Amino acid sequence: SSVLVRIVAVSVNAGDHHMLTGRPFLIRVAVGRRAIPGMDFSGVVHAVGSGVECNFSEGDEVFGTADTKCGAFAEYISVPATNLVRKPEKVTWEEAAALPTAGMTALQSLRTGRPVETGGRVLINGASSGVGTFAVQLAKLMGANVTGVCSTANVAMVRSLGADAVVDYKKESVEQAAAAAGERYDKIIDAVGRLGWHRLLKPKGSHVAVALPNPESECVPCSLCAIACSPWCCCCLSSSKSHMFMQEVRAADMDELAKMVADGQLRPVLGLRLVGISEVPDALAGHSETLGQGHRTGKTVVSLRGVHSESMERE
Repeated sequence: SSVLVRIVAVSVNAGDHHMLTGRPFLIRVAVGRRAIPGMDFSGVVHAVGSGVECNFSEGDEVFGTADTKCGAFAEYISVPATNLVRKPEKVTWEEAAALPTAGMTALQSLRTGRPVETGGRVLINGASSGVGTFAVQLAKLMGANVTGVCSTANVAMVRSLGADAVVDYKKESVEQAAAAAGERYDKIIDAVGRLGWHRLLKPKGSHVAVALPNPESECVPCSLCAIACSPWCCCCLSSSKSHMFMQEVRAADMDELAKMVADGQLRPVLGLRLVGISEVPDALAGHSETLGQGHRTGKTVVSLRGVHSESMERE
């Protein structure tokens, strides 16, 4: 009932770290234990299951996600056809692997709550992260005036993505920068996880929490309540709202993102690039201290090109 894909490249997500560590423990209750981690990939269709109604056939170049089912950090993966889309010829394997979870999260979060309007003020916290780099570019494509928040080392990169203003949080707080500019925002996308955004929102503004303040805290309900009610317990009386966000797998969104990349409108920022399936454990270990905390630049991708010929030679 699925499509078997020979994997060419994979990318690392915050979810991979959480699935690997099983923290917060609520994840184990919700999705169980996964023997093989990894969500996002690009590759070539190896076989299509009998009875599967889809437009894919052997040899098609595709990309997609296993989502919480995981299993992408391997040579082959079997996924539902609805989790795949065709890879445009102009999009590289590594770019395609970087798109699914981070790209869909950025796109869907911008569509959550108050719509992004031409000239609207949008703040992206964690603008240099995988989700943040996509969010900055997508918000600009929607016509927004974008402010990105990142560290000193990534200011130039975030500006190159089109951000109209960049706040270096190592030099000043977001509150200080907003006060100096007399700025308040129509929408805030928080890809890092912090509290107290309501005071920076315009009336009827939206705060979308992509990350929790403490992603490995076992008290998930407390974190959710803190996001929704910060800084007041009577947040339901405020016209500005906070939204707890969870990305959904939508083939239409992945296809839309891929076409943007192929047309040169969207650029996946590939931070750390590794080669070989043997690099995956180190990639995960290297992320363990920071993944999901907003400290990685762009997307980490691992190319598996050549791994299949090596396997055949061993056999």
